[in-house]
Amino acid sequence: MSPGIIERIRRFRGDKVILILVVLLSLISILLVYSTEGKRVVTHLVHLLFCYAGLGIFYFINYKKLVTNFSLLGLLLAVVLLFWTLGSSAVRGVTLFGFDLQTFYFIGFLIIVFISNYIGRRFDNGQTELSNKEMVYASIVLLGFCGGIALLNMSTAIILFLTGLAMFFVGNFKWRGIFSLVGLVGGLVLIATLLVATGKLDNVGRISTFVNRWEYYFTKDNQDGYGDQMILSRAAIARSGLHPAGPGRGVIKYRLPENSTDYAFASLFEETGLVVGLIVIFIYMTIFYRSWHISRNSKSAMGSLLAFGIGFWMTCQAFVHIGVNCELLPATGQTLPFISTGGASLFVSGCAVGMLLNVSKMNVIESQKPDPHSMFIRGESRFSDTSVQN
Repeated sequence: MSPGIIERIRRFRGDKVILILVVLLSLISILLVYSTEGKRVVTHLVHLLFCYAGLGIFYFINYKKLVTNFSLLGLLLAVVLLFWTLGSSAVRGVTLFGFDLQTFYFIGFLIIVFISNYIGRRFDNGQTELSNKEMVYASIVLLGFCGGIALLNMSTAIILFLTGLAMFFVGNFKWRGIFSLVGLVGGLVLIATLLVATGKLDNVGRISTFVNRWEYYFTKDNQDGYGDQMILSRAAIARSGLHPAGPGRGVIKYRLPENSTDYAFASLFEETGLVVGLIVIFIYMTIFYRSWHISRNSKSAMGSLLAFGIGFWMTCQAFVHIGVNCELLPATGQTLPFISTGGASLFVSGCAVGMLLNVSKMNVIESQKPDPHSMFIRGESRFSDTSVQN
């Protein structure tokens, strides 16, 4: 390695651990795609280039200026994307220039950015707690998007709701606001369950597919074929264990639908075994821990929420994907961040990690500056067990 490259790495002020782990996941993805898709690895490499281009752009742009100036515009863009997706004939996305674009990744990222700005800037401006009106507004935004997404992709809606709920918790939402939100969602789920039981939602979006997959998960009745993916996925994992088939020698993966996207972990596990599978799980756990560490070290409430939200969102998505592949959860359409193929998922993941690295970079820069407000103490936050200086 040349001295110039070493010097650039040394001067990198973002979280080096996260960057290294993301690169490692990308290398694993290249091996997986080449093994399962052959020549399509070229397309995957192009998608990875866009992924790292997004990472680089968002790393160099000051997240405070970007989020403050464009979060509302991002919310409006998310509204347009949601309605466009609901009216599109493409599954979980839209058709643009002849390509199917998975829009829910963009929507999720934009909502996380909006919530971080909406809650964080109030505390950064000296506000000690959110008013009831502000909590209601934030809850309506979250529920509105989750409800729309649920019509086409229930698992994505659940992940986004859990991410928003976690951000509300660490963002000092009042307990009654959190319990009221959870109670409201519970009531809506109960009503939806009753409507599904009476067959009144069978023709709405992809609700019937969601219900059939849950039905197989609990009954194991595969007469309609809704359990084929989960059966093959479990077989691929069970075939490997401590004696993997080896790269390029998998068999079940060729019968497994979406073997490089929704079931990437099972395809990878069949050929690389338990050790690599556990390493992948450990990597995602480490990314979440480092995100939480960045969140705690941020002097900005906005940065704290943003870092925590991105880390939670990506890790939750990864563990849902792995849980489905291991048949611990019903089948969903979740990809494995930085490993599964897909241009939209890789690009948005790169942008999200770039913004996360920018927060960590700004933490380093701000820690090297004297704090002119060190005599003032902001209220205790759930991000840490100590008071945070403004």
